[in-house]
Amino acid sequence: MKNIVKATALSLALAFASASAMADENIAFINAGVVFQNHPDREAISKKLESQFKAEADQLAASKKSIDGKIAALQKDAKNLRSADIKKREDEINKLMKAHDEKARKFQQETAQAEREETAKLLESIQAATNKMAKDKGFTYVLDANSVVYAADGKDITEDVLKSVGGKLPEAPKAEAPKAQ
Repeated sequence: MKNIVKATALSLALAFASASAMADENIAFINAGVVFQNHPDREAISKKLESQFKAEADQLAASKKSIDGKIAALQKDAKNLRSADIKKREDEINKLMKAHDEKARKFQQETAQAEREETAKLLESIQAATNKMAKDKGFTYVLDANSVVYAADGKDITEDVLKSVGGKLPEAPKAEAPKAQ
């Protein structure tokens, strides 16, 4: 019986201690996706990557068009060609397609790597702004809004973080007034 009383007393003491510790926690949330989508540098980075890889993308498109033209020409001329000539042209087309596919694979890897690097830079700036905002406002934790089930008003720091990185939330579309007839 004494052990049950001691265990109960210990459980109550731990419960009260954890409850008082939780009362000291100040938790906010942020919608990181909104901040990322509206980050002022995102558009500039997108344009930079597009211009950086445009020449190579155009080259790949021209190569694909050339191969498609050769395939169409072979299909058109096949009935008038000897099987040796058809085989020779098919081998040439296959060689061109293999080279094109290799260039396209390398191109995709390069663009994906560049996008990852630029995205990491944006995420770092968002993280730094979030950390600064949390420290300035005295928040103990900042959670992603997508993982929050309930939050009190005033604890959303999404707009504040977005402003600190130089962005702003898009304006909500205005509802049209009903037309009088």
